Formats: sequence, structure tokens, C-alpha cells
Amino acid sequence: MDNVNRGLLVVLIAHNELAYVKLNVKILAQELKNTGGEIVVVDNYSDDGLREWLEGQNLASYMIADEGLEGYGRILEIVNGQFADGRDLLLVRANYFLAPGSIAHMQAALRDSEDIAAAGPVGNTLPGEQKCFSGNTYEEAAAFADRQQAETVRTAYLDMDVMMVKGSTRGSLDVEAPIPQAVMRGYMRRVLRQGLRLAVAKKAVCFAVGSTKDEPYRALAPELYRKEKLHHLLYSFGDVEYQGVYLYKYLEPGILIYLNDLGKEQKNNVFSEPWPVDEVFLSTEEEADRTRGILEDLPQKDVLFVTLPLRRPYGGKLVHTAIETFISSLDEEKYVDIEWYTAANEDFWNAAPTKHMHPIVKPTVPRMYGVPDTDMGEIVQCVCGRFISPLEQLLGVSFAQDFVQGLCLKASYVLKERHSYMQFYREVINRVKPKVIIYSHGQDMSLTYLRDLTLELGIPTLEVAHGVGRVNTYHKNLVYADYHLVYSDIVAAKSLEQGNDRVIGIGKPGVYECVKQMDNPYPLIVISFISSTEKEIFPYARNLAARLDKQKYLIIYKAHTAEINEDDKLQQIAEELGNMQIVGGELDIREVAELSDIVVGIRSSAIFDVLPYPMLKVIAVRDKLENVSEARPNEIIEAVAAAGELVLAEDEEQLYEEVVSYKRGMRYRQDVNTFWPSDAGERFRALVDSYL
Repeated sequence: MDNVNRGLLVVLIAHNELAYVKLNVKILAQELKNTGGEIVVVDNYSDDGLREWLEGQNLASYMIADEGLEGYGRILEIVNGQFADGRDLLLVRANYFLAPGSIAHMQAALRDSEDIAAAGPVGNTLPGEQKCFSGNTYEEAAAFADRQQAETVRTAYLDMDVMMVKGSTRGSLDVEAPIPQAVMRGYMRRVLRQGLRLAVAKKAVCFAVGSTKDEPYRALAPELYRKEKLHHLLYSFGDVEYQGVYLYKYLEPGILIYLNDLGKEQKNNVFSEPWPVDEVFLSTEEEADRTRGILEDLPQKDVLFVTLPLRRPYGGKLVHTAIETFISSLDEEKYVDIEWYTAANEDFWNAAPTKHMHPIVKPTVPRMYGVPDTDMGEIVQCVCGRFISPLEQLLGVSFAQDFVQGLCLKASYVLKERHSYMQFYREVINRVKPKVIIYSHGQDMSLTYLRDLTLELGIPTLEVAHGVGRVNTYHKNLVYADYHLVYSDIVAAKSLEQGNDRVIGIGKPGVYECVKQMDNPYPLIVISFISSTEKEIFPYARNLAARLDKQKYLIIYKAHTAEINEDDKLQQIAEELGNMQIVGGELDIREVAELSDIVVGIRSSAIFDVLPYPMLKVIAVRDKLENVSEARPNEIIEAVAAAGELVLAEDEEQLYEEVVSYKRGMRYRQDVNTFWPSDAGERFRALVDSYL
């Protein structure tokens, strides 16, 4: 309560925004009247008369940022030093204006709980969860605020331009960073890492009528500035609608892959080819009749699983490696499973162990519900004007014409196919009446359509991870489920640091079951490389095979299915080496673990799948991928390596040394629970029960 008695310190930083500052100071002074609050305006290299105005007014203290102040972080460091009294700190960019009472509601949010580090408002330029106000005048903001409930919503992400920081956490500001976004994102990561949280005060409302002037920061750190602006731009794409559809979610994977590959001689991903056509394939009427029959027979269940046909043979069955154990851990009477296929295959369906599985052939859906026409001219205008042009201007690049054409074709395809899928899912949900919907591989378009409908209907969704990538900042239109279930508390913790508190560390039910040790070791030392289409992993395997003694070592290269389909040279190279074999999806990762001495990967989740086998040596080669997104693929691996469960090799030479130092019969993991929780089944059932 001492902070309340001392009042609030408001810091307004401006660059050539005299008109905004005059109005903002007047509004802020009225809001802080009789509260003991203080306003400090920082003139950041202005030449529009702001300095002269500041010297002649008496509503605010002021600072003049000269050339000795190297950026936003340094400015805040001086503010902290001059006002080192522990007061709560409201940082406002000059072009943001707060509706009446907003400051008090943000202060109430800070006091709501000891673990709230910072609070923010809703506004007309804030993306995602906080963008629920579209006005651009003081009167509109005041009217909107009056209609809101005085509630505090906990979050892990706030907009960097308007943020009230609790006085006790001011020391976590990243004062080494030169630009505003980096300073405040650094602050958020630090306080989240300390176990603190952020909050949105729903009755606090801000609005902006122009863009912030960032020229000084752009000059100080151009690369960092561009990176932060790119992050903000990609996040804001989630709010762009075309005919009621948030198109960027469907185009995002291709755009990010393209940006990652831009300027590289060799592409990193086999999925980066432009989308070819917008024609939606239709099944026969007879096949559609089968789907109609399945719909009519759907039972009413509490849990609806929706899965893709990503099955591999194991133990005489075709198992869905991502989600099968989650399904089987529940009571059979609680759920129904809808599974998508591209073509009818009775043998395939009959070999699947999933209970209550109802197979649906994809082309039957557009046959049943029809395909609308699209306006390609409008689509091109939206895709180019709202996504491509802003990216080209920010990054100073030019997208290839065939790629842009492919994006427009994909957008058209999505609009056509989505129309029928939304009707199909609506009918499924009306029949099943689920209380929660669970799926995996949410980026698949057939599942993204489902996510769109559940947002509309208000049905909670859970996406089961099919890898170990950290899940970044939450945005309801960009993520693929309300909550993301990941394999490890380590992944959940890293996701929280990036602003996503919708990630739950569950584990994988049954991951420790059926772990077999080798009774009769293979005469050769077997080193298995696991590929997730990383272009650099095959050269690692090839070069290691050429270097090792062929009488002592055998290299197995487990290729991704798409990789095998794309590259017919792999088998030829393996045959020439003589001590290398290529295998694909026909070999389950558990079978790989049972016959291997060493497993090597880069970013494949399979290197984590083999951790329950304590006699295996697991090596991860440091990922060299430069990603335009916030994902840093080495973070999770580094955390697991620090716990001693695997070895992180920096390069080819260290990989070779780790392989030749392997000793058969040695136990490489004493505690196998660091990454995989041992109570995953209990965690998952408890989570599902909370919805029921």
C-alpha cells in the first residue's frame, strides 16, 4: 500500500509528437489529480517545438534526451535512478490516450494479487485478446469503458506501448536494450521467469490516432528494431479478417518458411513449394453416402477426438503415435473419435486399435455440402495489401511472383473448402454434443476449420503436441486450440516465458511402458539418425558413416516420409557407403530405440521419444536454423542436456567424438523423469475431467 500513498509515476516518451503530448498531459493530469501522481515527459530528440513547450508548462516534469542517451533502456535507467522511490510506473507512448478511470483500474489490477507484476488496458491498436475496442476518439473510449465489467484477466502477454509496472519489479526492465519493444519484452520474460504474472484490466481502455515515432530507435539498433517490428506485425496479422475468415492463420506456415529460406541457396523445408491450384476435389456420391451414414450413427459423448491418418505399424497394429495413448488412457464410454482419410481403405481402418473410431474420407465433405465461388481479385487485394506489402516494406525484400500467386490460390482454396467443413463439423457437434474437443497437428487445415467453429460456439479445445517446439505468444485467432498440451513441464515453462500461459505440461501416457532392453546386442554399434526434414542432418549421417570403421559401426537414417518422396538419391548414397541404411515410416521410433546404441537428431521430437531407454546414448546436434519467428529450437534441448539426459554436440567433430566414446553396457540416464512426467495419464485424465 506504500506505493499507492506515494502516487503513480507516469513516463511519457515522445519524438516530434507535440500535439499528442499536449493533449496527453492534459488528460493524464486530470486523471492523477489529488492522487499524488507525477508525470514525466521525455523529449527524445524532438525538433517540433516540444522542448520549448515543456519548458513553459507546469503540469509535468521533463527530461531532454540528448545524444548521450543510447536508447529507450538507458532513458528508463535514468528515470529509475532519479525516481528511485519504488512507485508504480506507467509507461505510455505519446500517441496513446487513456479513457477516464483507466489508470485507477490498472492500479487495482496490480493490487489484485501479489504475483501481478504489470497491468495493461484493452485498446484499438492492441492485437489479439486485448483488441476488443475499435473506436478512435476519447468519447468512444469513455463510452466503451463504461460498458465493461471491472474485472482483471491474467495473461502472459501485454502490449509494449502501454504498460503499468509494479514498483517492486522496475528493476526487471531490460535497460540494456535500445528500443522500446525489446526493453518491455525483456521485462515480461524476466518477471514471468520469476513466477510473476501480467494482467489486463478490462475496464481500462486506450486508443491511438496515429503511429508512434520510432526514428531514434530505428537508427540505434536497425536489426533489432526490424526483428521486433516483424514480431509485432506477424502477431497483428491475426486480427485481419476477409469475409469473416482470419486468413493469415492458414497462410502463416508457408510465409514463415519462405521468410526463413529467403536468400539461402538451399531451402530448409520440403514443404516450401507454392500452393498449386484452388480446385477442391470431390468424392463420388456413393462415397458421400457412407459419410452421411457415419454421421447418423454418431453417439453423444463428452469428449470428441479428431485425428489425422498419421499412423505407423507397431505391434501388429497401425498406431497414431501422437494421440493414441491419450485416447486409450480415457474410459471408452467417454469419447468418440473422428479420423480423417484422403481415400477409402478398409484394411487400414480395420488395423487401427482406436476404440469408437469413425473414419471420414475428406473429399466426401465438399461433395455433401457444396463449394462456393470466390473472387480472386478481392483475394489478391487482401493477401498482397494486408500481408505481403507490409512484410516487403519492413524487410526490404520482394516476394517471388509464383509464391504470392500460390498464397492467393491457397486462400481461395481455404475459402472454398472451409465452407463445407464448417457445416460438417457443426453437424458432428450437434450430434455428439461434446464438452471438450481434442486433436493433434492443429495446423492441418481440416483441424483449423474445426478451431474456427469452436471459437464461434464457445466449446473448449485442447491440442496435443506432436513435437517439442515451444509455443509462442497467445493470440486466439493464431493458435490452433484454447490450450496446448505438451510433453514436458520444460516446454511449458519456456512457452510461458514467451507470453503463452495456455501451455500445459502433460507428458505422454504410457511413455515408460514396453521399454525393452536389448538381450542380444547387435554385433555392430548402431547409430540411428532421425530426420524431421532438416536439410543438414543427412550430411551429418553420410559424413559420419564415411569416417567410421565399417566393421564396427552401422548408420541407420530414419527419413521423414516427405523426404523419401522428394529425394531418391538417399538410397543410392547409402548403398555406395556400404555401412548405411535408409528406413522410413515403416519403422516405429520404439523399434528404432530397441535396435540402436546411439540416437542422433537435430530438432526431431524422436530424440525425446527415446529418452526412456536408459542404455541408449542420445545426441542432439545444435540446430543452426535461423528462424524469423520467436522460436529458438535449441532452448528445450539445452535444458534437457543440462539435466544430463542427452548430449548437445556443437558440430560434426564433437558428434564424431561422442560416437566413438560410446561404451556398450553403460547406463546413460539414471533418472528418466526429467523430461517426461511419469504421471502423464493421471494429469491428462484430471484435465479432461475438469471439463466434464
